[in-house]
Amino acid sequence: MASSRLRHWLRSSWATARSTGPARAMTRCFWRSVSADEAPTSKSASTLVSLRWACCPPGPLEREKRSSISRRGRDTLRVMRIASPVPVDSRSMAAILLDIDGVFHVSGAPIAGAAGAVTQLRESGHRLRFVTNTTIRTRAALTAELVGFGVELTEDDLQTTAAAAVHALRNRRVLALTMLSVVGDLDGLDLVGEDADAVLVGGADEGDETGRVFSYMNLARAFGELQAGADLYCLHKNRWWQTSRGPLLDSGAFVAGLEYAAGVEAVVIGKPSPVYFEAALQALDADPKLAWMVGDDIEADIAGAQRFGMRTALVRTGKFRPDDLERSGITPDIVVNSLAELPDWLERAL
Repeated sequence: MASSRLRHWLRSSWATARSTGPARAMTRCFWRSVSADEAPTSKSASTLVSLRWACCPPGPLEREKRSSISRRGRDTLRVMRIASPVPVDSRSMAAILLDIDGVFHVSGAPIAGAAGAVTQLRESGHRLRFVTNTTIRTRAALTAELVGFGVELTEDDLQTTAAAAVHALRNRRVLALTMLSVVGDLDGLDLVGEDADAVLVGGADEGDETGRVFSYMNLARAFGELQAGADLYCLHKNRWWQTSRGPLLDSGAFVAGLEYAAGVEAVVIGKPSPVYFEAALQALDADPKLAWMVGDDIEADIAGAQRFGMRTALVRTGKFRPDDLERSGITPDIVVNSLAELPDWLERAL
């Protein structure tokens, strides 16, 4: 198998060298498929992983300080109103964007009261849109998961970064380093294994596929394309996310590494990109000043929405950490223990 692969690679290298010159062959030629008999088609070569795996990193350290909310956070049983919004009528509260990971579940375990909160918000007449930076499941799978938690929604209520990427990169040749599970949502893009116009980096997963997608060889492929003039895009640039095992490194570290090595700056497609918030509010026909963002990420959810002119509610679930809030200098409009408390707060505020 290995010798067959080597012969296949040498033949590809020689053919490339003859047509484009040795320098281009050196920067562009990498393993193009998982098996020797699998053709590197435009729809598979981009997202298939190389043979050489990066070492799978150990899980995060099981430290009490990092794997759970601090004692101060757990003991707080009240809603904290950080900054009082100016008095408004009910229409100002009608458009609400809801993050998913850390708000509705952690590693697939539902957060108590979140599904009921959606029902209450809908009954109160609020317009809802579910927005996520999740890049490891398709929109259909995410919708099914939330419905399984008891949340009322359809696929049309959910906005993902993959859909935004298709809109942003249509008609361009794209090298995508993403989990295979989201390739279906990238339908409409010209996914290629070389000579790309753009490199698209997706998010990490809890399983061992992350180590294969973000292997040294695949990151080197992406670097080579960037050196040859491709633009760098990422579905998000999250540093980490909360799992049942504790905080886990996300793909933002790989994006930052490619930026550093290639001397480029990535275009972020998901939160906190203003384009992402704009698309979500357009779907609700809502004015940013009359809309809310609810999330657990102080940077992507809260700061991003504030820069777009929205009001914000930070939940004390998921990746929330009191110390992060204090150090950030970011002030949400309100902080609630969980999404379950938001409907009653809105009812009182209105």
